[in-house]
Amino acid sequence: MEIDPKKLRFVNNLALTTLGILMLLGAGLVWGAFTQTSQIGKYSEISSIDDSGITETKPPYKGEGKALFQNNCQRCHLIDRPMTGPALANVTDRWSDSTNLYHWIKNSQSFLQTGDKYANALFKKYNNSIMPAFPNLTDAEIKEILNYIEY
Repeated sequence: MEIDPKKLRFVNNLALTTLGILMLLGAGLVWGAFTQTSQIGKYSEISSIDDSGITETKPPYKGEGKALFQNNCQRCHLIDRPMTGPALANVTDRWSDSTNLYHWIKNSQSFLQTGDKYANALFKKYNNSIMPAFPNLTDAEIKEILNYIEY
């Protein structure tokens, strides 16, 4: 049985075109995964689940902390996983004193000079990456951001 070269070329071209389309679709999915903000936090809206399903959900966050977080923190931090900086979930539990955390947020370089062990370990863990200073944030705004993170 002899194979027609024109049919073989057509089948090869069709296979290559299909492969190319699949590669583009796959690349799009990968790109979407890296450019989309974290979706894990959406599951935290569920407050309880029983045998019948979801019984209660949290209302959407209404404070200004979300906007403050997006404008000041989200470039380097996610709530649920590390990025340029550490994940911020439970951040208040990791600092022994909230005054130190506020000082760190307002000016991390100044706070490092206090010799605080946790702050210096954090600085080293993230390859001596300098967190920008946020002296413009008031204590009330920082509290709003932390409330949003912990919501």
